[in-house]
Amino acid sequence: MMDHGIRSYLCLLFTFLIVITSVFAQEEEKPATRDKGPLGGFLKIIGDAAQESLKQGIDEFIGTYKGRIGEVKLLERRGDSIALEVKYEGVRRKDGVYVQGEVMGWGNPMAGFKSTLTPIQEKDGVVRLTIGWQQQDDSGWSVSTEEAITSDQIRLSLVRDTNPERPFGILDYDFQKTWTANHDIETVEDTAGVETSPSGGSIELAEGETPAQAGAPAPGTLKPAGVLIKPGAVLAPRATTTIQQSTALPGTTVNTQTLQIPARVISDYNFFTNASKAKWRSAAGDLSFPGKTSNNQGFALTLNTGVICPNNNAVNLLQTHPQWVNGGWIEGRFPAMVLGQNVKFKSVGALLKGADQSDGVVMSVSVWHDGKLYPVLSKRVNTTQYVDMEADLSSWNGKTIQIVMAVKSGPTSTRDWAVWVNPRLVKP
Repeated sequence: MMDHGIRSYLCLLFTFLIVITSVFAQEEEKPATRDKGPLGGFLKIIGDAAQESLKQGIDEFIGTYKGRIGEVKLLERRGDSIALEVKYEGVRRKDGVYVQGEVMGWGNPMAGFKSTLTPIQEKDGVVRLTIGWQQQDDSGWSVSTEEAITSDQIRLSLVRDTNPERPFGILDYDFQKTWTANHDIETVEDTAGVETSPSGGSIELAEGETPAQAGAPAPGTLKPAGVLIKPGAVLAPRATTTIQQSTALPGTTVNTQTLQIPARVISDYNFFTNASKAKWRSAAGDLSFPGKTSNNQGFALTLNTGVICPNNNAVNLLQTHPQWVNGGWIEGRFPAMVLGQNVKFKSVGALLKGADQSDGVVMSVSVWHDGKLYPVLSKRVNTTQYVDMEADLSSWNGKTIQIVMAVKSGPTSTRDWAVWVNPRLVKP
């Protein structure tokens, strides 16, 4: 229990700070009378040095520490960790301030990761920051035994050791990665398909053309192209917009803090290119991306080219195979975005050539908004033909949503090689 005398002292100090801050506000509004009244005499007594000390004390009490993250460079990339060189700038008060990193999924910090906390030494400087995939057990921090987990961003910020719940100078960076228990340095082969290359463009279908004529490889033999963010690369922060958040105590002057909010107004978006950013799952649980075609829990992966039923060549295929059970399903939920005006979802739904044993699937698109799921498109697809898939999303103009793409098998899930051909959002 806190001693009664100490508690009384803190209450008096709190009241004193509020009164002094309020007087400062009144005096700033009346510069012509600054040397008059009770504050003028008080300031003459305490002197300039004491004024600055008092202001700093108020800043610390309210929590208005300032600073920003500068250039960020990738130093090292391993299966279970990354190492960054992080510059920081303009830190107003450096005592007890650290640079920290978080791994993000769907705009939220992911559990099971730990960042080194390196104290800053100057107002401007550089630190080495390591972020690792770990989980906490009774014995402390140790590498997770899960097979893999995917993330789409990292978040860097400055944090005070006395107020860790209020980081500042926050910036987000797009950084797709599949984390594994392997501590070896990653190579291009290790990350193939984790960060997909830019989209190849529009749908290309040649009616009646055979795979041999088009030079297309057989289904199941294609691998998505990988783009590795290599050590030495400088990471670019996401585009942001600023808002002002009040951090003042009631009845005092308003102290504002600039927050960085990701600007995600979307009028065009390619789900093929961004497939690694989605959270994939089936009834069996979360799925890694890209998945393995041998995974009976279901899988999702990208194919640059392929042949779809009945006999057509296509590019930019997002393959989504439901769990291998009767009535199995798979879905991918994409990161939150603010939808632009009059946006439409477009794709072609099909089964890969060779899926002759499939009894068909249902491919659907839904919008997740304000805690509810709204179906906007559902079509049955079989081996006899591909189907055009289009949905008007204008009902969600300017709203924050998530797109959910799903596939459900029929009575059986045998060879339900469902593909979305160049799935995208467009503005007519």
